[in-house]
Amino acid sequence: MESYQPQVNMTDSLKQKLQLFISCRKLRDLDYISKSDPFVEVYLKNDERSSWILVGKTETIQNNLNPDFSTPIIIDYFFEKTQDIRFEVWDQDPSRKEKQGSHTTKVAHLLGARDQTYFAALSKSEKSKKNCGSIFVTTDAVKDTNKSVIINLQCSGLKSKKEFFGLINTNHPFLEIKRCRTREPTMENAKNAIKVYTSKVLKPTLNPSFDLGEISLDKLCNSDIDLPLLFQVWSYQKSGKHRIYGTVQGSVREMIDQICENHQIIKRQGNPYGTMTFSRFDLIEKPTMVDYLRSGWKISLSVAIDFTASNGELSDPNSLHFIDPHNPSKMTQYEQAIYNIGNILEPYDSDKKFPIFGFGAKPRFCGIEQVSHCFHLNGQENPEVEGVQGILEAYRNAMYGGIGLYGPTNFTPCLQAMTNFIKDRVSLCEYNIMLYITDGAITDMDETIEEIVRASYLPMSIIIVGVGTANFSRMEALDSDGQLLRDKFGNYSVRDIVQFVEFNNYSNDISYLHEDVLREVPGQLVSYMANNNIAPNPISHVIPS
Repeated sequence: MESYQPQVNMTDSLKQKLQLFISCRKLRDLDYISKSDPFVEVYLKNDERSSWILVGKTETIQNNLNPDFSTPIIIDYFFEKTQDIRFEVWDQDPSRKEKQGSHTTKVAHLLGARDQTYFAALSKSEKSKKNCGSIFVTTDAVKDTNKSVIINLQCSGLKSKKEFFGLINTNHPFLEIKRCRTREPTMENAKNAIKVYTSKVLKPTLNPSFDLGEISLDKLCNSDIDLPLLFQVWSYQKSGKHRIYGTVQGSVREMIDQICENHQIIKRQGNPYGTMTFSRFDLIEKPTMVDYLRSGWKISLSVAIDFTASNGELSDPNSLHFIDPHNPSKMTQYEQAIYNIGNILEPYDSDKKFPIFGFGAKPRFCGIEQVSHCFHLNGQENPEVEGVQGILEAYRNAMYGGIGLYGPTNFTPCLQAMTNFIKDRVSLCEYNIMLYITDGAITDMDETIEEIVRASYLPMSIIIVGVGTANFSRMEALDSDGQLLRDKFGNYSVRDIVQFVEFNNYSNDISYLHEDVLREVPGQLVSYMANNNIAPNPISHVIPS
């Protein structure tokens, strides 16, 4: 008799997360006065039936044609799939971006490259053979951990650098951290180190202090506390040719063990260039989202739907709100987004009651003839409905009950209504996800950024799904991966709470939508808890007899 063999999910077993670190060399200079300010967008296509999906973008580096980007791009790798990957290099100008070059290959080629460092020429387009510089992609398998490092350090006695007869001080220091690929203490290992962190450029000083805050251990050293790290202090130059003060080398383990000694010497070419003092180097283990859910926290969904005239008249088959009378069961793009995302989140909410709003229309079904930028989509005093099915029913009832599409696309009123709603429920151990579904460019950008900055203090995340073919550059600006949003008054968000995706990128396979939309939520939830010193509550589990 044959023994029982458990079924193995091969998709899960062969799935691996990869970190991609990107560098470029000899990029085309598209600026007339200064050098280009490059950044890279990375797109992935998981199989021939899929569309290209934006999976990440690097930070922008000013005035540099040979950039080394410190923001890693995380992708899911499947051994059994043929995955295409495209790298697009852009020059960021104040009002627009201009493509510098691109390259398309397969993920397998990244992994098959020598030392997993892939090199290729960039071209202006897929058909063009004109060389637009080169791209280097270093690939590491991600070793997941929920540990982080908190680092504070100070430098003193840096050697002064002045130009123009000493009249201009060019000592604008900044810090970079690079990690070696292996533990081997060789010059070649240090030479091939990849950049994983870049600080802000400080005001002129020879005694800078760097508060690095919290850096995840997988990003810093790929969860290997014995991997050598290089701490490099630089003097910023507008030309992009920055000058190095010196370097300190050591692993996380060494830094923690030696912090009591307090001093490290910054050296360059064997000559002392000052001292680097680590006042804090703490290894911490953070709770996960699962820990908070286990201790009683729940996740709630709210939805705001765009009913502006740019969606198209309701009777027009090309309208994004068009309901086909001959096939009424066919979902609009708005309904597909609600259904796909809502069904993932609904089980996490114990009462299954979700507030829903509409904006940019005349909601005649509510007895309102004026344009409203925030109305209850269910037409009731309480905006909550029962479950995802309740959201879909309220949407259809509004469409059939008489609604006048208008405009403009103002986000702020619904966001204010939701933040006020959350403030009244902040004691309920509830983390809120507000889903905006919109077709157009936002018209109240400054006010929305102000409200997002305020919302970053609350237990909430904001997800924006763009439907249709409008220009979504402002939505992408709200996403602001790699840097915190800042309002016009100079106030920063305390954490990143916005995620934007474009619906049309998933037209061939809608199942990927919820995965990309919700990828950042666990980290955003944990960051709120950490900022507010909220630990998971211990729970005693009682199994009934």
